[in-house]
Amino acid sequence: METLRRSDRFLVQSKADLTDVDLQVLSLLYQPLIGSSAMTLYFVLHSLCDRQTTISEEALHGDLESLLSMKTAKLEAARQKLEAIGLLNAHLSEDRFLYVLNTPLSPDAFVNDGVLGQYLRAYLTKERFSKIVSRFKIKTVKTDSFHPITKSFNDVFEQLPDAPTLYEPSLLSNAKAAAIRVSGVDFDLRTFRESIPKDYFADEWFGEDVRSKILTLAYVYGLDELAMKEIYLKSIDSMLRPDLTKLSILAREIYGETIKRGSAADEDVRKPLAERPADPIEYFQAVSFKTLIEDMQMERLSSADLRTVERLIDEVGLDKGVVNVLVAYVLQIKDRKMPSYEYFEKLALDWKREGIESVKSAVQFVKHLSSEFNRRKEEKKNGKTGKEKLPEVEIPWMDEYWTGSKL
Repeated sequence: METLRRSDRFLVQSKADLTDVDLQVLSLLYQPLIGSSAMTLYFVLHSLCDRQTTISEEALHGDLESLLSMKTAKLEAARQKLEAIGLLNAHLSEDRFLYVLNTPLSPDAFVNDGVLGQYLRAYLTKERFSKIVSRFKIKTVKTDSFHPITKSFNDVFEQLPDAPTLYEPSLLSNAKAAAIRVSGVDFDLRTFRESIPKDYFADEWFGEDVRSKILTLAYVYGLDELAMKEIYLKSIDSMLRPDLTKLSILAREIYGETIKRGSAADEDVRKPLAERPADPIEYFQAVSFKTLIEDMQMERLSSADLRTVERLIDEVGLDKGVVNVLVAYVLQIKDRKMPSYEYFEKLALDWKREGIESVKSAVQFVKHLSSEFNRRKEEKKNGKTGKEKLPEVEIPWMDEYWTGSKL
């Protein structure tokens, strides 16, 4: 990439205001990895944004030099650290840059997910790492002597008559979407529940968050009721309370072991393609993620790749069928190479802002992206011959649906 010049212009946009916890996470967890220069650049860029519009006025990189007493070469190096760690996305149009600032991960996500926690542990001594992490520990009240009485929304509010769908784009948001319940998964919660001995199960800890997590893990890692029972028993503490983070780790470990030894259960998944639903909407709603990958004639994904899919469902809040369409589309345009979670997260949030909540709308949106891309390429070439097409989602026996007009 071309080296920054003082005369290059830039705009900054922030996704949300920083909370006190965000500031603590940035200072104690991120800064040891990226250094004070990158951290200062992040804070200054945030300060340039208008608190109402979340966008800054256009400025020159020479202005940043003056604010930070830092040459452009060092500015660029600091910016690249922010990009690498997921705090900033950079866009370029000729000599004009757009810097989109991301809010930091939660302490739990930073320490327990991905590679950031591992890198921080490697950068610090064991004692110092433990001291820093302890600052984010929370105390929990034992609820074994309580019983839940919380009302649900429909217990209090009446159903609206013929309410139109409401969607207002580009609103300020300070939190990620809550985890959703994964539906349409070939996993029987009742069978799973009855397989666990009574002495190792407590109803008060088997709430909606636990059930949703179990269904997500079953879908992403292809686990049946008996396999899930084993990792559930290993995840509970002395109070019989399951640890959701430990559930995820154990699921990934089981999947990793399956890859190493080659699971005989895979033969059950590889049913003839003719038995798949012929309609693409029904297909993406019905198949598991593992089946989708096999149908696209890909090798097994790593447990880290599947963790990406798990996070798209849990953290971004996408429906599993929409995740299937998104992943199929990305793998097609990336030559069947699985990009990072941050790449998927950006696209997933864009899809949510577009109001894409069903498989049908996701399929329609993919076709729209393809046609729009090709139209712009044609306009840019000003009548030159040749057409560079953006690959569409392709399932081997469904080409006619993606290239025709049946959807």
